Amino acid sequence: MESSQTESSSAQSPAPPTMEASPLEPVVSTSSSSSDASTSSSGSDPASSQPAPSTAPKKKKWDPVSIPPPEHIQMQDFMDNCFAKSAMSFVMGGVAGGAFGLFTASIENSGGPTEVLGPDMRDRPTRVVLREMAKNMKDKSLSYAKGFAYFGALYSFNECVIEKYRAKHDRWNPALAGCATGAMMAYGGGPQAMCIGCASVGAFSLAIEHFLLGN
Repeated sequence: MESSQTESSSAQSPAPPTMEASPLEPVVSTSSSSSDASTSSSGSDPASSQPAPSTAPKKKKWDPVSIPPPEHIQMQDFMDNCFAKSAMSFVMGGVAGGAFGLFTASIENSGGPTEVLGPDMRDRPTRVVLREMAKNMKDKSLSYAKGFAYFGALYSFNECVIEKYRAKHDRWNPALAGCATGAMMAYGGGPQAMCIGCASVGAFSLAIEHFLLGN
């Protein structure tokens, strides 16, 4: 009987409690994983967190175009006119030639009236001698002014026409203009003089354009 009661009591005795998972463990694991994610996100490269640069095309910047006034356009057209250039060169050449003739005449008169006007002026009054010397200076200045004015007008006109015809601005324009001008200035001397004038003035113009102006 005792053995049977013992067996029944052992059978009815409860089993020892088993270890169950605590309900706090998944919460702790979740919080740790979230902290790890935040740490990893905070420790990431700052350059990777910045937004990518935009690949949109840049807008072109247009500079404002200034239209010249009508007076400026008219003046530019006047300066590009071959006849206007020739007229201005005629005036400037005349002034330069007159100054050069006056200079050379003053040098000639520095030697005395006998060297300029002849030995017969020695016995004449001083007023007459001075008048003759002034007349000599005037004639020489006018002669040089006339030659320089004609040369400047022809040269400027020929260069303008040649440049417009060739549609180029190079050192050959002055050379061709000098050749044509030299031939025109030596027209009264015949064909040989015209050829010499063309070659000499053309070569001189080309040398001036090459060495002095560096064109």
